[in-house]
Amino acid sequence: MLIQTDDQFHEMIEKIANGPPVLVYDLETTGLDPYLGDRLIGVAILIPDLSGKTEGEPFYIPFRHKAGNNLSIEKFYYLAPFLTDPERVLIGFNIKFDIHFTEMDGIPVYNQIVDVMLGAHLANENEMSFALKKLGSKYIDEKAAEEEKELTETLKKYKLKKGQMSWLPPEEVFAYAEKDVILTWQLAKMYQEELEKQGLVNLWSEVNEYCETTLSMEKRGVLIDLVKCREYLKETRTKREKIHKKMVKEVGHDFNPNSVPQLRKILGQKETDKKALKTCGHPIAPMLLEYRGWARAMDTYYQGFLDLMDEKYRIRPSLNIHGTISGRLSCTKPNLQALPKGKDQYQVRELVIAPPGYVLMSWDWSQAELRLLAHYTQDPFLLNTFKENKDIHQETSEQLNIDRDKAKRINFSVVYGIGADGLSENLGITKKEAKQYLDEYHGLIPGIRKLYNTAERIAVKDRKLPMWTGRLRHYRKEDATHKAMSNLIQGGVAEMMRIATTKLYNTLKGSRSYMTLQIHDEILFEIPESETFYWTPIIKEIMEDFSFKVPILAEGKIGYSWEHAKDISFSEEGTPIFPDYKETI
Repeated sequence: MLIQTDDQFHEMIEKIANGPPVLVYDLETTGLDPYLGDRLIGVAILIPDLSGKTEGEPFYIPFRHKAGNNLSIEKFYYLAPFLTDPERVLIGFNIKFDIHFTEMDGIPVYNQIVDVMLGAHLANENEMSFALKKLGSKYIDEKAAEEEKELTETLKKYKLKKGQMSWLPPEEVFAYAEKDVILTWQLAKMYQEELEKQGLVNLWSEVNEYCETTLSMEKRGVLIDLVKCREYLKETRTKREKIHKKMVKEVGHDFNPNSVPQLRKILGQKETDKKALKTCGHPIAPMLLEYRGWARAMDTYYQGFLDLMDEKYRIRPSLNIHGTISGRLSCTKPNLQALPKGKDQYQVRELVIAPPGYVLMSWDWSQAELRLLAHYTQDPFLLNTFKENKDIHQETSEQLNIDRDKAKRINFSVVYGIGADGLSENLGITKKEAKQYLDEYHGLIPGIRKLYNTAERIAVKDRKLPMWTGRLRHYRKEDATHKAMSNLIQGGVAEMMRIATTKLYNTLKGSRSYMTLQIHDEILFEIPESETFYWTPIIKEIMEDFSFKVPILAEGKIGYSWEHAKDISFSEEGTPIFPDYKETI
């Protein structure tokens, strides 16, 4: 039902108040980023029929359409008593998106949340798409995806482009919006049944809590050093221009370094990608690689950060729980997982800084994958090494009589399921030599090959493999079951991170300290400088609180920027000893 009058609106509010403590909720918006000025234009709500006799009663309330009749935005706040009630359940699809927009308009959401998209990912992480309409077409109604086409045609009729829904009158949008909440409810019921069959309903509840955890990180975001960002952008643009001039001088005429046809003609070869340029004998080939590096730094990092920064100089990347098959978070808009670090020529991590009165703390685990491998294999060499707090790479190096760097690469190659071909390329040796290394390695740690074979056998036989929490990795016929052990380890570490960050979120809630980012096995915090002594042992204890066969060790750093954070050490009694990080200002 399209709500067009105040009387209709108040009648709907009364139905919500007298209905079940469950709402299906979806917003239509002007764009995708509430922190850069986009706002909700309308709210779709379904009061579900829990008896199952009908789907329930859908409504669409227009607030900010640029054409047609809207209700006053003040009416939106009549929903506050329901959205702020922790006893009520809010069901959505990619619900973090809707919560961000809801809270930007002044209503904090305290409901118990259920994200149907995360239920879909838990039930089958191999789906080709986790878009609402795609899943709806596959499992509920094959015509569900056609609604997108109908909306596109409607936009064309009004001479509008994709993303300009706010210019449509509510009469052209409400049916589309209502179908979204109906479809979300239908999929919610389907995945409830499916996850019950798989024994994963309780895990869905935990993943929904993890959704709240990542939502809190997205809301906080990371603070960017505006002055340095602008400075590095200017320097990078100058370096790129200098390289361009050098190439022009070498070639003898001006050209566009981004034009593939022009490059093919100059280089005298068809391929112009990174691999081809590395083996190309033309004098400008290495210059092109350098040019592209600086161009990427300029566009992706410096200008990219400036474009995504809000008025408080913060950027808020999306932390996607459904972004990988392993359950590890992916990070987009921007992808902070791909930032160069250490002694790289592009200074990027140092742009992420602490606000006044705060420090950044970075925490991650010491060799989490290898420790989980030790837990699963129960191999004496691995167990003893970690229980005695020895350096696993040094121990492997000494046992195999190879240098530590090679030992480290072999250790992680085995965890990630890399065979002789991959290892030979990784180490720059022949396939025969790589095979010999692996044979000696498995002779030293026979438990790994046993686990490898067991994991693959289960994956082939059951078409699924349980993590230590019960989460399942599902295998289709085309999936590489020889990667099962790697899936077990990487998925297991992802579950460790989910559990640790959720505990940390609940512990930090209500304090002045915040988790701001999760990158692979690393968590970034903003901590009041006066409270570092208090929070450090608490964070360390939570991150190490696992009952595996070997201890899990967490390591922390502290500083005013992400790049220049320095190691925190501990006394024998467990008292934190902070480095002199003030020199990093």
